[in-house]
Amino acid sequence: MLKQNPVTQYPQPPFKPQEQKWPGLASKMVPRPDHGETTYKGSGRLAGRKALITGGDSGIGRAAAIAFARERADVAFGYLPEEQEDADELVDLPASLESTVLKKGRRAHRSLGVVGFQTVYRRNQWLAMK
Repeated sequence: MLKQNPVTQYPQPPFKPQEQKWPGLASKMVPRPDHGETTYKGSGRLAGRKALITGGDSGIGRAAAIAFARERADVAFGYLPEEQEDADELVDLPASLESTVLKKGRRAHRSLGVVGFQTVYRRNQWLAMK
């Protein structure tokens, strides 16, 4: 197995400012962030567990969703309406969340809504426990 130095294997700062309004889309970032879509390999440590991730479409939440799914957990995540594109991309990636989860017999659910609102949070909790 070829080992790479993690310090030099990824793009290095300084980066140009992003040319999009907040909340930005991961799909339009330059350089493209690595959330583990192709780099994280799971080993089943969360088999039989459930994960509820707020803001799972991008950033740390996206990385957590991918990692938990690769560790064989059932995953539910929320996202903002402005980030629909990132949420769609996450579940449509061939080596990412939903396809990986379903191939291994796990479940994934995404839920549109601002997680700060109590009703959306409760709905996401309920869906994660199903």
